[in-house]
Amino acid sequence: MLFVLPSDVEGLSLALLDAMGAGVCVLASNIPENCEAVGDAGFTFERGNSQDLERMLRLLIHNRRMRHTAGQLAQQRVREHYLWTKISVAMEHMYAEVLRNANQARAAASLESNRNPRAA
Repeated sequence: MLFVLPSDVEGLSLALLDAMGAGVCVLASNIPENCEAVGDAGFTFERGNSQDLERMLRLLIHNRRMRHTAGQLAQQRVREHYLWTKISVAMEHMYAEVLRNANQARAAASLESNRNPRAA
């Protein structure tokens, strides 16, 4: 099986991540968002270059083992980088750090204002 995403403009594609998570070999245009998601677990072609797309399609269609190996790598990449449980834990830690920094800044500002009260 092969999933192809020829987008010229795309955010992080959930369809691409779904295909990767299902263990499907992916071929995507080389826009930054796709390259980041695919990493070394799939294939890219030059955005807007139909000849490069055709070249990669021919390569992958005729190489079942390559597709299978890439599909396994893609599934592993999604498990390591894009599972919601991991993302939510990382976000929770990030928010906790932001709150901690904000509280420290507030405490420092309060301490400074107590040291240097403004003249009335």
